[in-house]
Amino acid sequence: MMAALGVGLLFGFVAGRHRLLRSNLGEALVANCLEGGLRRPYVLLNNITLEVEGGTTQIDHVLVMEGGIFVIESKHSSGWIFGGPKDRNWSQVIYNRKSRFLNPVRQNYGHLKAIQALFTLPPSAFQSVVLFTGDAEFKTDLGPEVIKLPQLLGRVGTERPVIFDERQMTYIVGRIEMKRLRRSIETDEYHLNYVRGHVKARLGRNETAFR
Repeated sequence: MMAALGVGLLFGFVAGRHRLLRSNLGEALVANCLEGGLRRPYVLLNNITLEVEGGTTQIDHVLVMEGGIFVIESKHSSGWIFGGPKDRNWSQVIYNRKSRFLNPVRQNYGHLKAIQALFTLPPSAFQSVVLFTGDAEFKTDLGPEVIKLPQLLGRVGTERPVIFDERQMTYIVGRIEMKRLRRSIETDEYHLNYVRGHVKARLGRNETAFR
C-alpha cells in the first residue's frame, strides 16, 4: 500500500510540475536523482512559497517519507566554497574572483521552521539538508547538513523508524499544498523583492546573494 502511495502521489504532485524543474538545473538534478535511485515511498514537492511573518519564504524541496520530512535547499554552484555552519555569510571563489552569499544552512533553518509551523509534530520528524548539485569544492568544514548530489540517496535513504503511515503522509502533503502560494511570476517577484530588502543590510551592493 505504501508503495502505491509513493507512485500515486509522486506522479500526482511531482510529474505535474516537471516543466517547472526544467528551468532550474539544480532542482531537476535532485528530482532525477530521487526518481532514479530512491526505492522507498516518497513525495517530492518543489518551489514552495509560504507566507511567514513579515513576508514570504521560498523552499526548494520538501521530501516527505515514511521516516520523516526533509527540507532541502539546493545550490547549483561551482568554484571553491568557504564558510562555517554558524557564519552569517559564506564565500565563493571562481578564477580568483571572490563573492559572498548568505549561509544556506542558516537560510534553510528558516525554511525548516516555516514547514514545522504547519504541523504539531516533534522536531525529530524534520531534517535539514543543504545540497550542492554543481561541481563546487568545499574548502572548509561547512557542517553535517551540507552534502553533494552523490550523497543525497545515502542521506535520505538511510534506514529510519517509520513514523508516518499512508494516511499521515497524505495529510502532510495536502497540508503543504493547501498552504503554499500559487506559483506565478507575481509570487516569485514578490518573494525576490522581499529577499533583496533583507539582503541589502547583510551584504555589500557588489556582493552576490543566492536565494
